[in-house]
Formats: sequence, C-alpha cells, structure tokens
Amino acid sequence: MKYYILAFLFLNINFKSIAQDNNKIEIIAIIEILNDSYAVIDTDTIPLNSTLKKVSQLFNESNLKQNDIPSITLVVNPSVSENSIENIKYQIRSTPIQLINLQRKIITNYDGIEINQNVLDQYNSLISYWNDLQPEDRFYRDNDLKFVESVALNMTMDQRIRNEKLPGYLPFVKEESKTSHLSMLDEDPRQAYIYVYKNDTLDKDTAHSNYNDIPYVLKRRILNEENVNVIELIED
Repeated sequence: MKYYILAFLFLNINFKSIAQDNNKIEIIAIIEILNDSYAVIDTDTIPLNSTLKKVSQLFNESNLKQNDIPSITLVVNPSVSENSIENIKYQIRSTPIQLINLQRKIITNYDGIEINQNVLDQYNSLISYWNDLQPEDRFYRDNDLKFVESVALNMTMDQRIRNEKLPGYLPFVKEESKTSHLSMLDEDPRQAYIYVYKNDTLDKDTAHSNYNDIPYVLKRRILNEENVNVIELIED
C-alpha cells in the first residue's frame, strides 16, 4: 500500500470541543478504499464490509494514552461511489474512533494545473453528486470545493463543453447569503451547529447572549465527516 503524507483539513476554526492543547490526535490506521468492494488496511486487502472488524482490532491493539484522540484516515480512489464512502464511515462510527479524515486521491495529488481525465472524472463525480441532492442537503468539504474551483478555472474551452457545467449554487460561484440578525436563525434540532466569531468557536448560549443582533452567514460544511451548519458571525 502506498502511504501518503496527509494533513487534517479543517476550517480555520479553533475546535476546542475536539482537541485541547494537551490532547494528541493518534492515527489508528490509514485505509485506502480501492473500489466499491475492497479496501486496504495495513497492507491487508479486505472486503469493504469487514472494515468494522479490522478497525476494532487495530484500536484494541493500539497503545493510546488517556488524552489521545483516535483517528482514521481514508484515502479514496476516484472510482469509489459516495454510497461506499458512507458505508465505511458508518462502520467506523460504530467503533471508539473520534475523528475521520477523508482524502480523495485525485484531489490530494492534483497540482492545480494539469487537467487529465482522472481529474475530470473526479470533477464530474462531485458535481453530479451535488446536483442530485436537494439544496438543504448540500454540505461541502472545503478541499472538494477548492478542487472543483481550480479545475473549473484551468479547463480548456473544449473541456468545459464536454464536462459537467459548473453549478451556480456553489459557494465560490454564488456568495453564501447573509442574514441580518442571529436572532432570526431557526435551528433544526436534528442537525449540528457550530458558532464562529473571528475564528473562535462559541457555544450557543454565548453566541446568542453576546451577538444576537449582529449578522451571520450560514455555511453548510462537512467537518470530521459530519454535516455541520457553520454559523459565521460577522460585523457590519
């Protein structure tokens, strides 16, 4: 299995609720999802549905300290469907793993310039997936957005014609709307929310107590492979 130097990609937010200064993120395993049927974990090729058993075994064999945060890195090949990604994430969430870091191989290796067919296939796959979702169900990974934006900017005219059209709803195409007062936010109790002010996270009570009358922008993002509504509080 080829190993990659992978960085954890989060929004520029202080995630105090996830990791304190004395905590250490410990990678339990790097899992390469080969296709919709198989994955590679520590050089072992296993059926995708056996991920739970293998991850549980590796977690039990790990020598974690009290403050360590167990994590898994997923390296995804371009042919892997979103359903298979969700399947393996579901299995991992049945274990004590606290963080999941997903890296699409094409996006990780993309140099921001060369647009080959593999890059286009990944570009088309992401846009097609987003187009199939209802607007309220569209949540984005920041690195996916940056990849699609870069590809769109560097494609030739012929490539633009032959591939998926860039949707007008993407955050870098159409600016996410600003609401005039935080007091107007109607939270869905079934969804997760993070409040952010000047790159610091706030708890809900603090946000509403101190900033109820200032504007906010709602950004739907995928953080730690969970759908999260990021409420970015802004000054006029």
